Amino acid sequence: MAQNQSTWGNQMFQKFMVYFEKESVRTAVQTKVIDPILSHILKQIFPYILLICIMFVLLLFSVLITLGVILFQRPLVISAATAAALNSPLILSE
Repeated sequence: MAQNQSTWGNQMFQKFMVYFEKESVRTAVQTKVIDPILSHILKQIFPYILLICIMFVLLLFSVLITLGVILFQRPLVISAATAAALNSPLILSE
């Protein structure tokens, strides 16, 4: 019985494959089913894609601005006491 169902399923699958390999059927399925579904999906997710792109650009600008501030900032003017303290060797107590 299982062998009979398996061959019946294979036969039906082969018939579907032959039917959908026809150019007219393939074109009809693409224009009447697939294209409208994809168009609807893209219309629904387009605002989110746009939002992600805007957020990425803002993040990129903020990273570049931060990098520019870090690289091109002027050296800090420190007092003589701080400079002396920074140049002295570190004493570790045991």
